[in-house]
Amino acid sequence: MPVPAQTISSGRVAAAPRLSDEQLRERMESLLRQHPCDYDYPAIRAFLMGEAVAPVAMDPMELCTVFWDEQALVFADAAARNAFHQTFALLWNRLQEHTRKKSPFRLTPLALPGTGAQLEHYLNVRGSEFSSLHAGFLQGRDSSELDDARNALVATLSAGSFVVQRLWGEVYVAAEDDILPRDVVLTVRRFETTANRDVAEFVWKAARLRQSVRS
Repeated sequence: MPVPAQTISSGRVAAAPRLSDEQLRERMESLLRQHPCDYDYPAIRAFLMGEAVAPVAMDPMELCTVFWDEQALVFADAAARNAFHQTFALLWNRLQEHTRKKSPFRLTPLALPGTGAQLEHYLNVRGSEFSSLHAGFLQGRDSSELDDARNALVATLSAGSFVVQRLWGEVYVAAEDDILPRDVVLTVRRFETTANRDVAEFVWKAARLRQSVRS
């Protein structure tokens, strides 16, 4: 369910023009610099996407507590507090758009790696996205508590995580500045295409299952 971004926390803030995905990312990363937590932007985005299509609806603003405790969210004034919650709500609302097939969800854009160090960074981000999407969708449950249809969706995420783990083997045999072999680069490129297709399908199908329960 979308959150009114112009009426958040105490008081009202003016509705802002629509941000591009990159502008929204920059705004979220600015908030993360002001209020550090254990999650980076790709992981927060993936976790919230999982929550958005999870079996049980949650108040998105309460999900802030997943990433920050009360001590981390100390604001200079009401304007700073509203700016934080507005940005969080804008991200949530943007993710809601991806529950429709015409606006497929994609993993956070990354340059394809060409060296061992770049591959390590790439796999860290992609691995955290798959695990966060999984965690958000499960909402603290065990997969055994899900029905067969949702378990099949979870299996798709597990398959993506497996490929990430397999690619870590290439990091262990390469020096940081080593140029990756062509076959590894091609494998990563194929994985990137497949991963984005699979997460888009996961989100869309999970959203349909959630909608069918409401109907």
